[in-house]
Amino acid sequence: MSNSEVLWLAWQNPRSRQYYHVGTLTLKNDQYTFTYTWFEKEENRKLEHALQDGYSLHPSFPDIQRLYISHKLFPAFDRRLPSIDRVDFDSILTDLGLTNNCSKMDLLRRTRGRIANDTYSFEEPIFIDDNGNTLITCFAHGMRHQKLPSDWQKYLSINDSVYLMQEPENPKDPKAIAIYTHSGLCLGYVPAFYTVALNSLLNQGAKITAYIEYVNEKATAHWWVKIKCISTPFSIEENANQETKRMLSSVLS
Repeated sequence: MSNSEVLWLAWQNPRSRQYYHVGTLTLKNDQYTFTYTWFEKEENRKLEHALQDGYSLHPSFPDIQRLYISHKLFPAFDRRLPSIDRVDFDSILTDLGLTNNCSKMDLLRRTRGRIANDTYSFEEPIFIDDNGNTLITCFAHGMRHQKLPSDWQKYLSINDSVYLMQEPENPKDPKAIAIYTHSGLCLGYVPAFYTVALNSLLNQGAKITAYIEYVNEKATAHWWVKIKCISTPFSIEENANQETKRMLSSVLS
């Protein structure tokens, strides 16, 4: 297994509200790299299609085809982190579940690099762990648009299982995957840049378990609920066809 740390840079069109995986930040052997996600399949929600939806390249990374390299976190991303000079920095770390020896990638992962009135965020990549499990960890999108009770958080607990429902008849996105509690409450949707992988696995009969990893009703809607989805290696190797395996190799690269 690689010892590299990877985060996806996501962009949301503020008008269409659509999300795209536009770039990938990697830390390996004390070296940061950033590259755009170019020339991917249409349904993968990558850079090519973000550009068609009004995206402009990040001014710090103006070359689509360049592999950007640095021995420090790129300033454009570093400024998204809370400053260590803040008097409440230790409290911020505690709230994030981090310690003083955490890395900047740890901070980016926990804060998602989000700043007020911003269209960027850092998201977890699709990941295969040492046991061969395919993992997708994500925040539920669109929760504030669901018909949730005002005290919705009372119906959820950490480690509660949820189930994923494909919506091929969804008029806005036929690849949409909704997140439901077992009591029938729709929490929102899996972010669109994960749904190609999940749909391919589900369509091949892969066994995917999902559960609630984090709940924070006091945060903004972007942070209300995080889920984790796990597909076992048996499901992938025995049930997935060659197209699914090819797709997983593509999104993991």
